Amino acid sequence: MKRSKDRILIVESNPEISDFIGRQALSSAGYQVFSVADASSAIAKTLQVSPDLIITNIHLPGLSGKDLMIALSSQGINTPIIVIAEEGKESEVIQTFRLGAVDYFMWPCQEPEIIRSVERIISQIHEHRDRTILEKRLSDINQQLQQRVRELTAIFSMGKAVTSITDQRALFDKINHVAAQVTQADISWFLLREEEKEKKFVLVAQQGLPDYLSEFLMDAWDDGISSLVVMSGEPLSLHGEPIKRFRIKSLGESILIVPIKVQRQVMGILVVMRSQPLPFSDSDQHLMEAVADYASISLVNARLFRAIEARAQALQDLASHAQNSERITQEKLQVVQHELEDSSKLMVTLLDELSQDVTARWNPTQRQNLTQVREKLIGLNIIAETLLPPSFSDDRLPDSSTNIKEIIEILIRRYQSVAKQNKLKLTSELPEFALTVQADQTQLQEVIQGLLANAIQFCEAEGEILIRVAQISNSQAQVDVLNSGVISQKDRKAVFKTELENKTPKLRSAGIGISLALIQQIVKNMNGQVWVDQAAENKTAFHLLLPLNVPKA
Repeated sequence: MKRSKDRILIVESNPEISDFIGRQALSSAGYQVFSVADASSAIAKTLQVSPDLIITNIHLPGLSGKDLMIALSSQGINTPIIVIAEEGKESEVIQTFRLGAVDYFMWPCQEPEIIRSVERIISQIHEHRDRTILEKRLSDINQQLQQRVRELTAIFSMGKAVTSITDQRALFDKINHVAAQVTQADISWFLLREEEKEKKFVLVAQQGLPDYLSEFLMDAWDDGISSLVVMSGEPLSLHGEPIKRFRIKSLGESILIVPIKVQRQVMGILVVMRSQPLPFSDSDQHLMEAVADYASISLVNARLFRAIEARAQALQDLASHAQNSERITQEKLQVVQHELEDSSKLMVTLLDELSQDVTARWNPTQRQNLTQVREKLIGLNIIAETLLPPSFSDDRLPDSSTNIKEIIEILIRRYQSVAKQNKLKLTSELPEFALTVQADQTQLQEVIQGLLANAIQFCEAEGEILIRVAQISNSQAQVDVLNSGVISQKDRKAVFKTELENKTPKLRSAGIGISLALIQQIVKNMNGQVWVDQAAENKTAFHLLLPLNVPKA
């Protein structure tokens, strides 16, 4: 492949040969040609123009072509060389190959032979250059990838630390260490807001600070610059001359400060510094912000853990109180039961004896009253036996009815914001009157919410979701949940299987909804049906058929 920028130096003392090779053959082929008549001039010209290829005669006045090759090699010049030799000089050509020649011409030769040889050598030169450039690029990319791997590994370890480390001191040290690692900083520190004193920040972790500053660990410390970030709530990066205005100028010449926010409030500060005025890049800032996000999660988790512990303690206290109350009630009921049992037994025995005493003077009315008292006492004994709660529980649920229209209106209001955030259109078609079905309200709400969440998760981008309710007979109502998008017949058959739901990637999040497999089971328990098909308007449609709550005649 010939290029106009390719430079060829011809070293030939015979003007006719030099003109033939240079002007007639190579210049007309698009090469830039330089010509000299001896080896000394060739060395000077090579240093001046750095030719891509040299064509030299073996026999030159003064230094020979072989001497020229040795001289260039001794100076570290490895330009490819083609030699020109006369017939009968094959042995000398072989010697030039040992010195590094890449090809030769036996003079006289034809123009096509010269061009073919030059094009082949120039093509090899280009390939070698391209390969060198590619190797350099690959090396640079490999170094960048290795750096990214180190950064991602550090971020991954940060994520694991947030979810696994319960010791806050250890977690703070981890956050600070990762911040310094991903930004290749020499010094780093982590400031955390005191909850009792909102304007003060405590140094909770540090790396590389001088001894006189590290003594502030776990104590309030103002570094003189982080307050700017606390006020603005935005990251700050400085290097060189601007840092000299702050008290931390002796620590380094480049600084990056990133806020840690919880509900838009700055709760902490991450700071990294370099000793040299090498500015932190946008990539460094993004990585620091990722670490700050993890730190924010850890702070939220810590608050949640404290709230959960307090809630758990409160529930434990409540449960303990309820258990004590239940024990008191049980003991009182047992005392009452025993007293009733003993009293009723004595009274029944006494009445039996009185009723069997033929000498006693009882008129018919008195005997009838005595019999009734006996029966009442036996009844009290039965009541005593039922005072204590049974040792078993009845799992049967009472019959229930639910206004399905009201449930859907609630869910539509709840999910409108979710749909808008995902650029989806959520509409409904509801009857003007209340529609009551035989179903538990809580479970039915979970079923319809699960179908709606599924529609939002799998609806196509900027698509539409429609919930439609209608009474289709005197005894049945039907709910249709339609969303834009096509579902294959194969997937329709397996859509209510848990395995399919786990493997199908969701397009977006829609909160928590129960699985389609559980929905099918619940609907079956309601004596209803649920199925999916492809609607005519190119929408996926889930149908829910439920029995109406028909008043008994």
